[in-house]
Amino acid sequence: MKDKTFYYLLGLFAGDGWFQSRGISIGTKYKQRANEIATLMKVVLGRTPKIKRRKYADGHIMYLISVYSVAVERLFRRLLGNPIVNKSKTFLVPHFTEKESARSFVKGLFDAEAYEYVWRSRPRIGFAVFNKKAAEFVRELLASDSIRCSLSCCSDGAFRIDITGKNHVDRFHLLYDWLGRESPSSK
Repeated sequence: MKDKTFYYLLGLFAGDGWFQSRGISIGTKYKQRANEIATLMKVVLGRTPKIKRRKYADGHIMYLISVYSVAVERLFRRLLGNPIVNKSKTFLVPHFTEKESARSFVKGLFDAEAYEYVWRSRPRIGFAVFNKKAAEFVRELLASDSIRCSLSCCSDGAFRIDITGKNHVDRFHLLYDWLGRESPSSK
């Protein structure tokens, strides 16, 4: 059975995950977050994930949380339109029959890709994805929730959504139960 928690995990995977030859993986820079994702995967997928710490040549560290299951891989591929290459650019947003499930998917995407910041004394939430259809889906869903946002195309090919103004940022936090995080540049 697919519920809000499942669609949150699917959104998180769409933003920060990739397919393995026989499973799925999600990456994060933070060990505590890796443990949270592993717990979520175990509850939602009924499989015990493996967490691997990987140090890259440039010195940065990532925690890779993986579930090895052909059934899980096939399910995620089917729900995301079977992206073979460039998942981040080619995945399809699933069809949702309930708005809460769509919000959960978007919350997962935002937990993977968004950050909160202040610009000209106004709170904002920034979100970028390399998938135009996914960005348009997010913009339309936010608009249906009376959350004002802009959508722009960046020079690197990303599609950026900005939620601007205290009322709209607060409404997003309320409806999407999103805790947010600081901009990567402010750390």
